Amino acid sequence: MKRLEKKIFKGCFILFVLGLSSFCFAQSNHAVDEKLKEWNTHCDKLKGIPSGIENYPELIKAAKIGLRITPSTNYYYKSVFNFHLAGGYESTYKIDSAIHYYEVSKKYAEKANNNSRIVFALRRLAGLYDNKQMSAQGNEARNQLIEIAKIDRDEEIQVGVSIVLGEYYFNAGMWEKALQSYLVYIKYLKLDYAKTKNSASRSNIGVGYLAIGEIYQNLKRPAESLSYFKESTGYLDNYQEGLETAYKDLVTSYIALKKLDSGLYYYDKLNKSVYKSKDITILIDGQVELGRYYLAINKLKEAGEFLYEAERNVNVSQEKEDLYNVKMALGDLMLKQGKNGEAINNYKMALPLALYFKNKASIALLYYSLSKAERNLNLTNDAYNHVLEYAKYTDSIKTESISKNIIEMEARFQNGIKQQRISVLNNENEIKNIQLAQEKRTRWLLIGVSILSFFALGLIYLNVRNKQKANLLLNEKNSELDVINAKLNESNQTKTKLFSIISHDLRSPVSQLFTFLKLQEQNAALISEEEKNLHQQKLIHSSTNLLETMEDLLLWSKSQMENFALDIYDVEIAQLFEHASNLMSSQADVKQIKIKTGAMAFEYLESDENLLSIILRNLLQNAINHSHILSEVVLIAGLNDKNQKYISVINSGDEIPAIVIEDLINNVNVKSKSSGYGLLIVKELAQKLNANLQIVSNSEITTVSVLFS
Repeated sequence: MKRLEKKIFKGCFILFVLGLSSFCFAQSNHAVDEKLKEWNTHCDKLKGIPSGIENYPELIKAAKIGLRITPSTNYYYKSVFNFHLAGGYESTYKIDSAIHYYEVSKKYAEKANNNSRIVFALRRLAGLYDNKQMSAQGNEARNQLIEIAKIDRDEEIQVGVSIVLGEYYFNAGMWEKALQSYLVYIKYLKLDYAKTKNSASRSNIGVGYLAIGEIYQNLKRPAESLSYFKESTGYLDNYQEGLETAYKDLVTSYIALKKLDSGLYYYDKLNKSVYKSKDITILIDGQVELGRYYLAINKLKEAGEFLYEAERNVNVSQEKEDLYNVKMALGDLMLKQGKNGEAINNYKMALPLALYFKNKASIALLYYSLSKAERNLNLTNDAYNHVLEYAKYTDSIKTESISKNIIEMEARFQNGIKQQRISVLNNENEIKNIQLAQEKRTRWLLIGVSILSFFALGLIYLNVRNKQKANLLLNEKNSELDVINAKLNESNQTKTKLFSIISHDLRSPVSQLFTFLKLQEQNAALISEEEKNLHQQKLIHSSTNLLETMEDLLLWSKSQMENFALDIYDVEIAQLFEHASNLMSSQADVKQIKIKTGAMAFEYLESDENLLSIILRNLLQNAINHSHILSEVVLIAGLNDKNQKYISVINSGDEIPAIVIEDLINNVNVKSKSSGYGLLIVKELAQKLNANLQIVSNSEITTVSVLFS
C-alpha cells in the first residue's frame, strides 16, 4: 500500500498543482503578479511538473527566493511558496521542517480565504503527522478537511479530502470507510474529467480503482479485487508506473484465484513494460508474489527462480520495502529447503527493516519464522527469546483489534443517538407541516380571488386586443392589395413593352422575308437559276435572322420574370462579333454597309453569352438602320482608363441630339419605329449583366457602348 500511496500522492499532486494558476489573487502591481506566476511555474518544473524530472534541493532555493519577492500582503503567494518549500524538505526527508512550512502555508491560505490552498496544506500535514505518530494533530487535520468539504463542493477540494481520508482509513484497516472515500474520490475525478478532459484526472481515476482493488485484496476477496484492477487498466494508458502496478496486482489476484496461466500472462506484460521504464521495484513485487505462490505448493525450484531474480533486482533498487519482502521470502524458501542457517541470515537481514516499518503483524511473523529456523538448529535460547517477542507483538495486535472494535461500537452507539435525534426532529417537522398546510389553504383562497379579478380584467383586455388585431389585419390586407396592384401595373407595362418591341424588332426581318418571297412569285420567269439560288440563300439568312430575333424576344420576356438566373462563363469576344456580323449581313448588304471588327483589348469576357449576343445584335441593327449608305460599322472591345471592359458599336450617320440621347437612355418618347426599342432591350439586359449603356454622338460618328462594372 505504501507504494500505492506514493502513486496517489504523485498523481493527485500533479492534478492539484496544475490547477494553481486558476486562483489568481488580484494585485495592484500587475508586473509583480506576473513575476510571481512565472516563479510559481518555475517551482512546479523543479517538482517535475510536467516533465517528471525532479530537483528538490533547487526547489528549496527557488521557494525561498519566491518568498523574498512576494509582497507581505500577498497571502496567496506566501501560501504557495511556503508549500513549495515544505515539499522540498519533505522530499529530502527533513520531515520536521516540512511540517513547519506546511503549517505556515496553511496559515497564509486562511488569511487569503482560499479553501483550495488550505486543503493542499492539510492533505500533506495529515500524512506527516501520522508518520511522526502525532495522532491528535493528524486527526485534527482530517477533521478540518471534512468540515471544508461540507461547505465547499468544489471538485478539487472533494477529491483532495476523499483521498486523504481513503489513505488514512486504508492504513488503519477500516476497509468500509476506505472504500467509501475512494468511491467519492473516483466520482469527483470523473466529473472533473468529463468537463476538462484532464489527463491527470483520467490517470487518478485508474489509481483510485487500484486502491479499491487493494482493499478487496486485504479483505481476501480476490474476485472483486480482480474486477477493479482490470477496470483500472482502462484509465492508466498514459501513466506507465500506474499501469505496471495494475499488472502486478493482477498477478496477485490471479494467483489467489489459482489461475497461474493468467498470472504469468500479466507477469510477462509487467516484465516487458519494466524493461522500457526501468522501474524494477514493481517487478520485484511481482517476482516475490510468484515465488511465494510456488513456495506454497512446494515447487521450490520454480520459487527459487523468481526469488533469486528478485534478489538480483533488489541489489539494484536498494528500496527498503523491496529488500524486506525479498529477504523474508528467501528466508521462507531456505527454511523449506532445510537450509536453516541461510534462513536465519535472511530473517535477520529482514528484521531491522520490519522494525523500521513498524508493522506489528510483519514483525510477529518474522520472529515466529526465525524461532522455527533456530529450533531446527537446536539454538534453544535464541528460539525461546524470539518466541517471547512473537507473543508480545501478537498480544499487541489483539489489543489493537479490541480497541478498534470498541471504537466501532462507540461509533454505532453515537449513530443510535443520532437516529433518536432524527426521530424527534421528524415529529417536529410533522407539526410544522400541518401549520404550513393551513397557511397554504389560506394563501390559495386569496390567490383564487385574485385570479377571478385578473380574469375579468383579462376579458376586457382581450376585447380591446381583438379590435386592435382586426384593424391590423385590415391594414395588412390593404397593403397586400397595394402590392398586387403594383405587380399588375408592372405586368401591364411589360405587356405594352412586349407588343411595342415585337412591332419594332420583328417588322424588319419579316418585311425582308416577305419581299424576297414576293419577288420570286411575281418574276419567277425572269429570274435566272443563279439569281434563284442567291435569293434562296438570302431567304434562309433572313429566316435565320428572324428566328434569332424571336429567341431574343423570348429571352428578354423571360428576363422580366422573377427567379431569372444568368449562365455566367468566359465568352470569346471574337466569336461573338463574328456571329452577330453574319446575322446582320443581309440587312447591311441592302445599304451596302460593311461590318468590321476593330481593336480587341481583351479576348474573353465573363458574362452570359445569350444576353450578350442579344445586346450586340440590337446595337448592330440600330447602327445599320442609322448609318449612311456605303459606310462602315465597326465593332470594338476595349478598356477604359479605369481598366473597365466595354463593347462599342461605331457607325457613320446623322448626329443624335443630346436631348434625344437622354430620352433614349431614360426610356422616354420611344413610340416611333426607329427611336430605340432595340436600345430599350439593350439597356434592360445590360442591367442584368451589371453593365451600363452609354451613347456618344457627333456630326461624324455615333458610338454606342456597353460598359461592364
